[in-house]
Amino acid sequence: MKNSLQVLNRIQKFNIDEQRKILADLVNRQDVLQAQLEQLNQAFEQEKEFARSNSGMGDFGAYVKRYMQQREKLESQIAALDAKIEQERDVMADMFKEQKTYEIVDRQRTERREKEDELKTQKALDEIGTNTYIKNNK
Repeated sequence: MKNSLQVLNRIQKFNIDEQRKILADLVNRQDVLQAQLEQLNQAFEQEKEFARSNSGMGDFGAYVKRYMQQREKLESQIAALDAKIEQERDVMADMFKEQKTYEIVDRQRTERREKEDELKTQKALDEIGTNTYIKNNK
């Protein structure tokens, strides 16, 4: 039985490592999107400053409309990734709970086996002691 728990524990650790990779990938994609959003906002501020200093050049309204669409798209992608990351973290938390259960059961079995071994050893020593006492007092 102990072997099966060790195998389950190893499988669970592998699954947790795979889950960490998935989570890290999602967080990296979110960071990239966040950087794109910041870059878009900086470009907007630069364009706004340029439009102020050069009024009459170009159509700033069309730029603002395109900027708003891009910003909304990035923000919705970030929000979707936030939800996915939260979902994956919940999955990982459940995996950790399951792994902890395997570890607790394994530890309890080991402790129980050690106690049984100690009792057997103590009984054998008691038997030896009793036999020695009987031999010496005859």
